[in-house]
Amino acid sequence: MYKFLKRITFLFILMHYFINVNAQNDVYPKYFDASKEDLVWVDSVWNAFSDNEKIAQLFIVPFYTPKSYNEVSMLVRKYNVGGVIFFKGRAEDQVNAINRLNTVAKTPLIYTLDAEWGLGMRLPKDGISYPYAMTLGAIENDELIYRMAEQISTQLKRVGVKVSYGPVADLNNNPLNPVINYRSFGENKEKVARKSIQYMRGLQDNNVVSVAKHFPGHGDTNVDSHKDLPIIPHSIKRLDSLELYPFSKLIEAGVGGVMSAHLQVPVWDDKTSSLSHKIIQEILRDSLGFNGLIFTDGILMDAITKQYKGYGKADAEALVAGNDVIEFTNHIDKAIKEVKLQIDKGNLSWHQIDEKGYRMLLMKRWVGADKQKRLLLSHLDEDLHPLEAQQLIQEISDEAVTLLENKKQLLPLSTNSGRVAIVNIGADYKELPKGLIAKGVDVKSYFLSKYASESQVIQLTKALQKYDVIVTQVGGLYMSQKVKDIAVELTNHKPTATMKYPYGVTYSTLKYFDITNKWQNQIVVFLGNAYTLRTFKDIENNSGLILTYQNNKALRKSVTKVILGDILPKGTLPVTIDQRFKEGIGLKSFDDHNVQKINSEELNVQEVPKINKQND
Repeated sequence: MYKFLKRITFLFILMHYFINVNAQNDVYPKYFDASKEDLVWVDSVWNAFSDNEKIAQLFIVPFYTPKSYNEVSMLVRKYNVGGVIFFKGRAEDQVNAINRLNTVAKTPLIYTLDAEWGLGMRLPKDGISYPYAMTLGAIENDELIYRMAEQISTQLKRVGVKVSYGPVADLNNNPLNPVINYRSFGENKEKVARKSIQYMRGLQDNNVVSVAKHFPGHGDTNVDSHKDLPIIPHSIKRLDSLELYPFSKLIEAGVGGVMSAHLQVPVWDDKTSSLSHKIIQEILRDSLGFNGLIFTDGILMDAITKQYKGYGKADAEALVAGNDVIEFTNHIDKAIKEVKLQIDKGNLSWHQIDEKGYRMLLMKRWVGADKQKRLLLSHLDEDLHPLEAQQLIQEISDEAVTLLENKKQLLPLSTNSGRVAIVNIGADYKELPKGLIAKGVDVKSYFLSKYASESQVIQLTKALQKYDVIVTQVGGLYMSQKVKDIAVELTNHKPTATMKYPYGVTYSTLKYFDITNKWQNQIVVFLGNAYTLRTFKDIENNSGLILTYQNNKALRKSVTKVILGDILPKGTLPVTIDQRFKEGIGLKSFDDHNVQKINSEELNVQEVPKINKQND
């Protein structure tokens, strides 16, 4: 053993010794569980690099479309960069690009992707889109999240990806958040931690590195860091007890990577969090004990570029702060020069560069980047769309549908429900009428355009008055706010045709409910983001209220099952919408007509939305 250790650098001796001696106390990602052969490979590769190549190994460059190949291949050949992040396009193009890049790369590349809800997030024409995190936040059976991540890992590897930027471990406790929102599991810290760990394990049990994001927590802000620098104005006590909690639990569970966010957290540092030594090195690395790879969020995001006139400076500062890998950068020549300047100034050492590089190569070895096989195009579409995927998506959907109101026990519907009208707003969905007709229910369907005139709305509502039960499904909604949020607790105005509303809500839709909310026989189904409900005054007065969190065929099928009583409602709200609908509520049977209403004084701090607050 000592002869072996003499063959590697003094730095690596220390790393290897520290890992083995302290394994009982400290958690290390799986790629640190290295064999002698792994260590020899890492050491031999690293020591063959020039100084410039050692720095370049710490950069992940962007690949947008097939037209990006020439630039990326140049960066690979000229600088020997560490890896690539893919953004969009077709699966076949990505496979072809990876095969070609592998032939020109001096050192094995690591291929990465944002795949929070699967390949469909970046390759929507070829990849499966699994349910969003907000939908997953509503389910009780978190093993389904593990199975989902397991399937995603298989599909990622099929297109050459071995690092996935997920899960989103942010607590979404601000309804106005424009960028995290439905990408978060919710606002309850224990639930977010449990679900994040299941997601992480589903990836890493299948040799795909999971990178939890966005440290130290991007949930409680109404600014998008892609466009500007958000501020998190909380106390240390609040940050320790809430925002850091899911990351702490993920670190204890062995997450392989953590992504640093571009935020400002004044209580810790005036510097941007991703460039702050206090936040990255002292808090994430030293205090929370994270020993894996720290990736920056995209270093070319506006939250960073607005602060710097020249490229490369932020890249170098991020390494000084303690990050290991700079993600989404292509100004490699300038970045290398800036890193060397920081080394010359004594702000960064080659010893630290070595530590970062060894982590990177250990990870590459663990995922098998050094044994890249040529990716085949044959059966690609079939491999990316396994039958079990749709089965799993349906299972998740059945668990997620949330029943918020069932006054007078209108649900479930049956042949005894009388005449039933189905009104589809925004799109004419067929699943519900087809399911009711199959059960012998007397049904007639209506469609109302989101942009119907006021007279058309009034005409429809008059026609509906002859029915015993009305089921109104609201579709055509956006997952993101898109426009300034006008919600019931933020305005005293009545809806007008000139106002703009979030989530694709229109005046016609609001006018329809302004009339029908007074009825005692309406069941409302919202096929979209939970926060959409904030815009609908008095929507809780309807006899039935169902929420799906997003809109797809599987969830519409699940709604049909719930309405017919084929399955019991199981979902619970993962977020607080407003004072009417609190995190954690949801009916679990049709007999229970009392949704648990939570008084504000009974809420834990993580259950209260912090809107436009200045302090704790």
